[in-house]
Amino acid sequence: MRGYGEYENLIVERLDMPNVDVSPLPLTWILNQAKAVSNPRVYVIFSGSSFVDSDRLGEFAQDETLTFKLVIEARTREGENGVFAVAEEVIQRLLTWKLPDTTRRISLTSFGYVDGIQNNWQYQLVFESLRVRIRPEPEEDGKLIKKITINDSTI
Repeated sequence: MRGYGEYENLIVERLDMPNVDVSPLPLTWILNQAKAVSNPRVYVIFSGSSFVDSDRLGEFAQDETLTFKLVIEARTREGENGVFAVAEEVIQRLLTWKLPDTTRRISLTSFGYVDGIQNNWQYQLVFESLRVRIRPEPEEDGKLIKKITINDSTI
């Protein structure tokens, strides 16, 4: 099963776009830097999971909803290199894609304004995907019956 960081890297690869810097979010303080960006930026971060138990014969399984956040940062909201154009391209690239080892295509859950710092606009795009975590049931510690002998002849 893939790790969360691997998923972040796969998303970064999927979002490789000309004139847009895409990377996993290294440190949250970077979002508060007081300098204007030259190229739009997209930061990818795995933000958490939620789990639902699912009983299946002979195994323990849980549906895991993976949640990812993308912070899009640009000097303008509109125009070719603006937040909205970059967000639309990101949405188009992700909505047609299924992460490896997941059971459904990515679904968008929200998009909205985060902040405006030093002439940089920041918006956040949140999306989810679903995978199943399976763990086989442990073998029982008791002895298994290997042979049955019937001594009663009335049966």
